[in-house]
Amino acid sequence: MKTRPLLTAALTAVLLLTAPLYTAASNKTDSSEFRFRGYTGGMMLHSGYIQSGRFQLHSGSGTEPVTMQIKGGATGIGGHVKFAFGTPTDMLRIGTEGHSSNVRYAPSPSYAHTGWGGILVDYIRRTEGRVHPFIGCLIGGGGVKNHIIAQGGTGDFVIEPQAAMHKYAFMAIAPFAGMEVSLTPKLSLVVKVDWLLNATCRQNDFSSGPRLYVGILFNRLQR
Repeated sequence: MKTRPLLTAALTAVLLLTAPLYTAASNKTDSSEFRFRGYTGGMMLHSGYIQSGRFQLHSGSGTEPVTMQIKGGATGIGGHVKFAFGTPTDMLRIGTEGHSSNVRYAPSPSYAHTGWGGILVDYIRRTEGRVHPFIGCLIGGGGVKNHIIAQGGTGDFVIEPQAAMHKYAFMAIAPFAGMEVSLTPKLSLVVKVDWLLNATCRQNDFSSGPRLYVGILFNRLQR
């Protein structure tokens, strides 16, 4: 899952190089009709507060299980590319997106990594102003790696008495809303909030909560 943001960035670069072809085709049609309008793409950083349910770490020695919970600030990186269809003011966008997110939690140095990506659909309202709101949803898949260290540390080669790793895949659904602020005709600032959901593989250590994304988008849109 860590390679998804890099693949998204590479795809975005290819699309930007082929932009003149889309531009030439778009100029031949009526500007007010519903049609292909071009694409946007870029990278985003995110941060947010996420929390899981309570789960237990069991020891093979027969001692009492340790109850734990993931709770803390998540940070990460990702990117997307979207293809726009519609009129100059109302556009339906379809594309792909991928993100990688990490959170550290007590007892330190326990941490969990979540990677996810998939197909997204959103609607954006583009007016004559600089601020354009949008709303949509991502549907795809992801994976979680939860590194649990109830006692000990990670700075040596010593086997810790209470440590474990929990890995699993899940179906990802992430509704989101945000806005794009036009900086130049081809460059925009994007700010959005989403909430990642586990749709198929219920796990007590799956963490969810609001994530705030900020990034820069390059676009080839025709009005």
